[in-house]
Amino acid sequence: MEHDFWHNKWEIQQIGFHLDYIHPILKRSIGLFAAQKKVFVPLCGKSLDIGYLLGQGCQVVGVELSEIAVSELFEQLQLKPSISIWGQGKRYQAQDITIFVGDFFAITAADLGNVAWVYDRGALIALPDELRVRYSKHLDEITCHAPQLLITLDYDQDIASGPPFAISGDEVMVHYGQSYQVKLLEEADIIEDEPKFKAKGLPWFFQRAYHLS
Repeated sequence: MEHDFWHNKWEIQQIGFHLDYIHPILKRSIGLFAAQKKVFVPLCGKSLDIGYLLGQGCQVVGVELSEIAVSELFEQLQLKPSISIWGQGKRYQAQDITIFVGDFFAITAADLGNVAWVYDRGALIALPDELRVRYSKHLDEITCHAPQLLITLDYDQDIASGPPFAISGDEVMVHYGQSYQVKLLEEADIIEDEPKFKAKGLPWFFQRAYHLS
């Protein structure tokens, strides 16, 4: 998908993908990574999960295409960032948080430093299939094979289309099965909690969480 698509979403505040609560799966699963403090959050937006991670003593590094989202994130956290140039984008920093504003595929391992784990709640599902293989390969390379908490959504894309895009369990294995031990932590049909998708006629809408180690 073109960068302009996401820039436009933030400019017009059409951000239904932004959750107004801390993701309960993150709260239930944080113990798996409790001793590992530096977490990378790709395509992070202005997620409330970032504040939660900081509150758990984590050092957070993220990347986000939209500077609007990053600016609103720091306002939300009540932090005044220092802003510097990074590649073709910018770097926002304050205390234990660093957010790179720009293209995910421009991030390098040197930019991130030693990442202990990855929290992917909205990155893989935001990308069309032609980018997901490239994304997972690049993520593995820049994080030096760090463990992950991955949250996906799955539904019938013959009835509705993304984003968020449907990711089956088989596709998770295609992306990560050769590099990680993939453990399904939980799955639930959340169609009753998704009126927008239910209105499209979807009979089911699965949310799954995986521990990649």
